[in-house]
Amino acid sequence: MSSSGNSQSSRNLLGQARKKGFTAFFAEQYPLFRASGVLILIAFAMSIVLLRWVLTDRVNGFVLGDPSPRSYFALYPMSYLDDEGTRVLRSRVGETVAGVLVRDGAAMDRLIVKIEAMAKGDVASLSLSPGLADLLKSMPEDGRKKILTEAARISSDFLKSVGGDSQPLTPAPEIIWKEIEKLSLPMEENNVIFQVLDEILQPLTRIDDDLTETLRGELAESLQPVERSVAPGDVLIEKGQTVTPQVARILKMQGYSQVTFPWKQILFALLALPFWPLWVLLQTSFRPSARQNIPWLYLSFVVGLSWVVEYFSSMFNVQGMGSLFLAGCAYLTLPPGLALPVVLGGSILGGIVVTGLSALHVVLVSLMGIISSLAGYHLLREIHSRGHLWRQLFLLGLIQAAVGLFIRWAFDLGIYPELFLYLLLGNAGWSTLVIAVLPLLENAFDVLSPLLLMELSHPSNPLLKKLQIEAPGTYHHSLMLGTLAEVVADKLGMNSNLLKAGAYFHDIGKLRRPQFFVENQMGNENIHDELKPSLSALVIIAHIREGLELAEEYHLPEMIRAFIAEHHGTTCLSYFYRKARSMGLSVPRDQFCYPGPRPRTRETGLLMLVDSIEAAVRAEMRASTSIPDLEKTIEGVVEAKMSEGQLDDIDFTIRDLAVIRQTLLYAFQSMYHTRKVKEIQDKDQLEQKLKKQEEESIEGSLASR
Repeated sequence: MSSSGNSQSSRNLLGQARKKGFTAFFAEQYPLFRASGVLILIAFAMSIVLLRWVLTDRVNGFVLGDPSPRSYFALYPMSYLDDEGTRVLRSRVGETVAGVLVRDGAAMDRLIVKIEAMAKGDVASLSLSPGLADLLKSMPEDGRKKILTEAARISSDFLKSVGGDSQPLTPAPEIIWKEIEKLSLPMEENNVIFQVLDEILQPLTRIDDDLTETLRGELAESLQPVERSVAPGDVLIEKGQTVTPQVARILKMQGYSQVTFPWKQILFALLALPFWPLWVLLQTSFRPSARQNIPWLYLSFVVGLSWVVEYFSSMFNVQGMGSLFLAGCAYLTLPPGLALPVVLGGSILGGIVVTGLSALHVVLVSLMGIISSLAGYHLLREIHSRGHLWRQLFLLGLIQAAVGLFIRWAFDLGIYPELFLYLLLGNAGWSTLVIAVLPLLENAFDVLSPLLLMELSHPSNPLLKKLQIEAPGTYHHSLMLGTLAEVVADKLGMNSNLLKAGAYFHDIGKLRRPQFFVENQMGNENIHDELKPSLSALVIIAHIREGLELAEEYHLPEMIRAFIAEHHGTTCLSYFYRKARSMGLSVPRDQFCYPGPRPRTRETGLLMLVDSIEAAVRAEMRASTSIPDLEKTIEGVVEAKMSEGQLDDIDFTIRDLAVIRQTLLYAFQSMYHTRKVKEIQDKDQLEQKLKKQEEESIEGSLASR
């Protein structure tokens, strides 16, 4: 009844889960219809995934390690790291390192030993080549000793200079010749010294394999990875070329399919879709009216059907059309507070299911779904004809298309002339499909659209024509009630078409015995004057049951039947109960009460108030020659219904009740402000007439409600 109740129910949602445990809470909040709805969503998702795999992936998809079945082109710009190119470049850079030279300590020790041997003139310890050793042995001892001494001195000088910045670890022949020429010896001796030094002065370095590999690796890693870019239309791989792991990764990023069984998508459907009801409940937790009687089977079927639409649209590269279809069906048949999260969540799930987990395409479809949920909230709330509906759907499609084109331009996805044609044809086609499918959905799932409500409210409706002919007083009462309820519904932002249709049919049960209700007696004698109070109450109360029977016979929707069953709630016919007690009859009060149930929706609760207030005002007008205190009468009816608990199941706030009072007060003042009462001179006659009118008005007010 108050705003505190709304916030309290939303705060209790997670509190109950913590208290009971999430497993028990989830099981409690997951009745049969929610579970069936989840199964329907999973069935749609599995069907689309498998259909895509059979018709698209297996025909046009690629296989890792096999030749490409066709040439693949980039669909949108992207940058990626070329792993293969980076690996080749790093390999080439590593090959530039021939080897890492390090000092050979053993070679230096061997050189020192040989220098000492040369200084002693010991040819045998030098390990010279046989020819050179024989040559030295054949020379005179003084000459041989002189040659070996000079060679030892040059070698010793070289050993001392090793490691300097200007001296290499292995002396070049030119350096050796320069040192020999400084001796001023004969050329023959210089040649012998050069041959000895050439064999003695071996490289004092060696290649360290471990250091070489380490240096090659460090040099390769110092190179930045090769980054490449592709633009829309660039060839990613030619037909017949082998699909490498890198190419496969790029093709997947571009949205192309790999010929592998879609285990990931199936796993997503099995794990994520069971949380669909929880998403809807959380999004409507602050709008209790949107959570009343959620048609889970219908929600799941429409969402799944929108995925099918999205799949066929994606075949022409016009993603996002599924959310247009979903918005049309949801906003026309569901409360706006419920339709918005359904369109939003259903579009995002559809983007993931249909696009094969392609990141950019999921973003594209999701953004268009967000636009549909927001724009549809405003465009599809007031529909008054099929032509108007088609125009609004087409306008919504154009808004979607504009957003889609902007996203394609921003991400450089490619815009071509055929795309505009596909978008226009898609908008027109899917808008037409919504109108064509609506009657099927209404019949299959017993949902109401504005078009069906307008058809039900039309005077040509067979049941309304029957009411007009056989119970004209009830018919005109229903028309007045529909007008009043429609005005109040517009003020409260409620479904005025639903209120009007409900008001037109709420009293159809009076068709079975119209003469028992005062508005159809046309000034004749009141038949209840001759009946027992219990029988009168039985006949009046029976119009609820008989109305439901007629509703079933004429196939009225369930939401219209709720107005018939709930517009009296569990109120009692106090007049007839008091009359029975005054006659000395001992009867239970329950015998004079309506069976109910009490109003369970805002719409049926509003109709109860309008019906009761209209009857009370009419009774006051019949019993008085002056304009009654309308404000007091309206206030009294509202307070009575609240005190009886008839509005306990409805989330009317204090502000809502104030709007109802003020709107009805203004309406009744407009209706009765011109009434003029003719002055009557006979006081006794006036009192008798007023007393009789008061009794008749009380009975009439009870019978007409």
